[in-house]
Amino acid sequence: MGKFILDNFFVINEGLIVLAGLIAALSYPKFKKSRVKYFIYFLIYIVFIELLGYYPNYSEKISWLQWIPVLTKGTRFEENLLWYTVFWNIGCALFVTFYFFKVIENKRFKTIIKFGGILFLFISSLRLMFNVEGYFTNERDNVIIVGGTLQIMLCVLLYFSEILMSEKIMAFYKSFHFYVAAAFFVFFLIRTPITFYQIYYNGTDTAFVNFRRFLILFCNVLLYVTFIIALIKCKPQSQLKENISTNT
Repeated sequence: MGKFILDNFFVINEGLIVLAGLIAALSYPKFKKSRVKYFIYFLIYIVFIELLGYYPNYSEKISWLQWIPVLTKGTRFEENLLWYTVFWNIGCALFVTFYFFKVIENKRFKTIIKFGGILFLFISSLRLMFNVEGYFTNERDNVIIVGGTLQIMLCVLLYFSEILMSEKIMAFYKSFHFYVAAAFFVFFLIRTPITFYQIYYNGTDTAFVNFRRFLILFCNVLLYVTFIIALIKCKPQSQLKENISTNT
């Protein structure tokens, strides 16, 4: 079983992300008048980032795409680290910041999220400008990775705080936003330690490589399956408010 998962890591991982994007697109009519639509845009954005950013891996295995490694071999675009840094580590953190800025209603919390996002963008831009060459030598920037994680966790914790201080606590389990926040919280709680152990990454250490891949896949399955279930099961926030008012 373990060998099957490792051999098909790309298919399982990317297939799950594409499935989440597809479910999101199909769910758009249901949520088009709610703030969930911003998260649907986010999931479609992730599909785009993943499918384009994974080219060093799948282009070598798909016959009609093998011209890509031939074209990029020996160039700065042979690796995809800069792409993921800009569009995943920075882009996704800012996208999630925007989403929770729209979802959270507390003005003080919105201000904190706004300035946290601006500070993260400023620091990330400086890191990119002064270390751009490092991204072409497969050098990861833990400052950007950890900074993005902290910004997302800040948004999640402020959202949870708002729930606890308002009437939303009465029906939190019916809210799509709650499942998004909970999924991100658990995801980064498990995934973040990998960042600090990345400096010990050695391609010849099979045990660590396999463990890392299993952990990444587990985190992604947990994250995207939660999104898929929430998109299918949850109702738009307007309907949720109507149900609450009817029951009170």
